[in-house]
Amino acid sequence: MKRVIMLAAALCFGIGIFAGALAAHAQGANSEQTHHRHRDHMWKQLAPYKDKLHEINQLKAEYYGLKKDALLKKDTLLQLHSGNQPGSWHKNPKMKQYHQSMKKLHMEMKSLKDKEKAEKKNLKAALKAKDKAKISSHLDQKLLIQKQINQKLAERNKLLDTMIKEMKK
Repeated sequence: MKRVIMLAAALCFGIGIFAGALAAHAQGANSEQTHHRHRDHMWKQLAPYKDKLHEINQLKAEYYGLKKDALLKKDTLLQLHSGNQPGSWHKNPKMKQYHQSMKKLHMEMKSLKDKEKAEKKNLKAALKAKDKAKISSHLDQKLLIQKQINQKLAERNKLLDTMIKEMKK
């Protein structure tokens, strides 16, 4: 008799745990749905600006293409540098000048990237506040900053090209 009561109690306990797990899962599914509703609302807010968003995305794709070119050029420089005599690269005054120019470009790009991050943060705040004028201005600023970053990266690639030519001499 004791065994039957213990078995029944264990069965009831198991059913209670299973029911609690189901309730928790259902509650979790509801919170995910509200999250998706928020995301849908955000996309509806950005719908009027889809041309600007497409342009920003194209500029980002161009940015990553320029980054890839820069990486390949740096690899070429590394190969050229390792093939030269030790210390010959540092004795060349032109190379020092190029290196200084690269540092300057890097610092300018870093400040532009920081501005872009701040602009993205401000855009999110404007989206949250549902302020259409601020959303438009932040998107315009983001677009302008991305163009400037791409220009700096193109300058850097040209400088890398001149460094490669100098190293091949």
